[in-house]
Amino acid sequence: MDTAHKSFIQRQKKLNKKHRRLASGYVNRLNENGVIEHRPSRDYLRLTLAPFVILVAFFFAFKALLLTHLGDADYLAHLAALETGNLTEQVGARLMSLDPVTQFLADIAAQLV
Repeated sequence: MDTAHKSFIQRQKKLNKKHRRLASGYVNRLNENGVIEHRPSRDYLRLTLAPFVILVAFFFAFKALLLTHLGDADYLAHLAALETGNLTEQVGARLMSLDPVTQFLADIAAQLV
């Protein structure tokens, strides 16, 4: 009787997990046996877009704080040194170059500090 109860609890947990996944949306599909199955729909854009936006925001904030800390002249000198390096350093120099967003955030950071 104990094994039957464990099996029941296991099936119940699986079913609850499936219901939780289906609650956020599902797609009906016809499997190879001709039975209609409900599969959870996956929202890949929402799942992958948020971390990417946060990463880009932190990158611009890092550039702005670095620009504020070093100052314009030193920051540009470091960029010039990177531009003369190997390919990786040149790509880094291109990514770390000044842009309007970085300049705007650096101006705000300079006012706060």
